Amino acid sequence: MAGSTYSYTDPGLSTSTTLVNDLAPLWLQDELLAIAEKLTVFQDIGDTPTMPEGEGKTYSAQRYERLPLPGSPIAEGITPDSTSLIVNKVTAVLEQWGMVCSLSDVALMTTKHPALQAAKDRLGNASAELQDREIQKVLMAGGVVMFPNNRASRSALVAGDVPGTDFVSMIVATLRQLGAPTFAGSMYAGVVDPYTEQDLAKDQTFVLSHQYAETTALFNAEIGRWRGVRWKRSNLLPIQTLLPATGAGVAAAALTALPTGDVGFTAGSTVKAVAALADPISGLSTQQTATVNVTNAAAFDVQFTIGASAPSGRYNLYVSQPGGSVPLYAGIVSFTTGNAATFNVAMTSGGVSIQANPSGAPATADAPASGNVHTGYVFGKSAFAVPAIGARVQATLTPATASDSDPLQQRRKAGFKFYTKTCILNTDFFRRFECLSAFN
Repeated sequence: MAGSTYSYTDPGLSTSTTLVNDLAPLWLQDELLAIAEKLTVFQDIGDTPTMPEGEGKTYSAQRYERLPLPGSPIAEGITPDSTSLIVNKVTAVLEQWGMVCSLSDVALMTTKHPALQAAKDRLGNASAELQDREIQKVLMAGGVVMFPNNRASRSALVAGDVPGTDFVSMIVATLRQLGAPTFAGSMYAGVVDPYTEQDLAKDQTFVLSHQYAETTALFNAEIGRWRGVRWKRSNLLPIQTLLPATGAGVAAAALTALPTGDVGFTAGSTVKAVAALADPISGLSTQQTATVNVTNAAAFDVQFTIGASAPSGRYNLYVSQPGGSVPLYAGIVSFTTGNAATFNVAMTSGGVSIQANPSGAPATADAPASGNVHTGYVFGKSAFAVPAIGARVQATLTPATASDSDPLQQRRKAGFKFYTKTCILNTDFFRRFECLSAFN
């Protein structure tokens, strides 16, 4: 029988086939299996201004700077020179993010567990994790980073460079000296991953401080109060290691046989290149190559070669502008272990290669030759803001009624969207620290 001319294709539609593991030909337990719990804490720490609708998508915050004090007394009867007011501002262009889950009517009717409710629950998790990730991406690209044992850089970290009493005290003293405002109780807010948490927990002064504070209720994901900081745990913080440049890793080199339409990087110039494997859940980089210089006497593309035995996943590719000092995010590619693959980044793409982005997010610093790098933060109040237009998160659910696009009520869709962007308000109000761990 001929159907209508309307055609609907949705590659992500969940059907009774894709949800086959929840069909009920056999006995199934009533409870769904638990999923890995991810702790999202950053939005609780930042300011959350709401922008009015109809006034654009660029957030702007201003600050009148402190006036410098005069260095000498005034002369009798002579008015001193005026002191100029200095106003600075920070801006951020908001971005809209969202996700949708589609389910067929057959899938909804034949699965044992309420698939639509499961979709709404998982979308709620994904929304919180997505916002947390976007906040971290901005924080990792700005501010001042500190290392234990006076190491000069991330790549200089060695075994034993773990946070302790003196290191945390130095961070707190620095923020206090800079005048970073505190949260309630004259406390700063700290965030660490579970491994760094254990490094702190074995410090005897932390143990004593935590015992003393036991009478005060701890907040969500809070692990204790120490050295003037309320510490929270997050297992969404990236843990970074060095990705080898050959074999099971990624190499970058100049390609002079340019694909059709490509405009290569300037002949004789030097481009810095980095590749990083992204975490499958958060999308943040977890394994990253050391920065390499790519150059050629002729115009060239940067060609990344991912070795056949490299881990499967999505790889973030970064290249600097010609002569630039920082590799900038150009794009993300997918790779499956088994066959080596190449990906090209051009100054201007002809359609096949990835195009370099002069305003892309910067790659993180090179990891040390061995060891896992753990990131932590100590924040003062108003260190960063997460402005939004409209609701912080808007959940959506299509009604169970016939429509022009779904005349037989064969599909339900659940989703969410939000319109935000993180903006660092004052780099003097927080410190990021990077270290190794005795437990990882």
